[in-house]
Amino acid sequence: MRGICTILLMFMSLPLQAATYWAAGVSADSGWFDFNKTHQKGKEGDDLLCWAVAASNLLAWWQEQNPERVPQGTPQAEAVWAAFLQAFENEGSDPDQGLRWWFSGEYLQPSPANAGRCAVLRDGCRGGFYFGKSPAPEQVLYNGRGAAVTSQSLTDALLCGFRRGDAFWLGASCRKPDGSRFMHSITVWGVDAGTAQDGKERVTAIYMCDSDDRARCLHRIPVREVEGMLAFDCAEHPVYGRLGLVTLDTYTGLRVQVQE
Repeated sequence: MRGICTILLMFMSLPLQAATYWAAGVSADSGWFDFNKTHQKGKEGDDLLCWAVAASNLLAWWQEQNPERVPQGTPQAEAVWAAFLQAFENEGSDPDQGLRWWFSGEYLQPSPANAGRCAVLRDGCRGGFYFGKSPAPEQVLYNGRGAAVTSQSLTDALLCGFRRGDAFWLGASCRKPDGSRFMHSITVWGVDAGTAQDGKERVTAIYMCDSDDRARCLHRIPVREVEGMLAFDCAEHPVYGRLGLVTLDTYTGLRVQVQE
């Protein structure tokens, strides 16, 4: 888990000194997970499993932070992603459904916000490593989708979560220059924040891992408000700068600890 791809931009309305908040056990150089797809297509491939990678990243981190809560025989670290890859056919779904399957064994259809074909759970591939305990609300917090997600609601969730050491997956809606769109799930391990001239604290950058970048790398991506939502602000980035407008319109945070 090495390397950090950094873009440094000046934000005139923010102070020079800004705070950085990380998930528990995470820094720029260590503690985060970044599993990657092989980009193989077809039923046995993984090119549509970004949702499963995001869930795997969070679960591997959560288990590392809570070793006393991990039942014997539960896949850990890289084996978490391997378990998802073995269990699901190559279709889109939702990281929340992956988290639910891992903890409780229950796998549901994606929400209406993620309508489309649902990844099929292969016969004989069980989850429920935590003896049928649902991840909500004990493990999963800060959930937001669709019209409920604004720059303010997402900012509030990220700042609240990272201040207590939690981690997130975010849904990125990519609007290409030709007008086409696609959805993507990313894992976010930290944020930069600063206080604007109006006295409000704002998220100015996210530290994220991407299952499509073919590298184990933590990216620092500046963000800005666009039409009431947070969006990538990284025109100079060799990859993300070419995607067009990328807005963040879905989020779920995973708690670092479960209170008994």
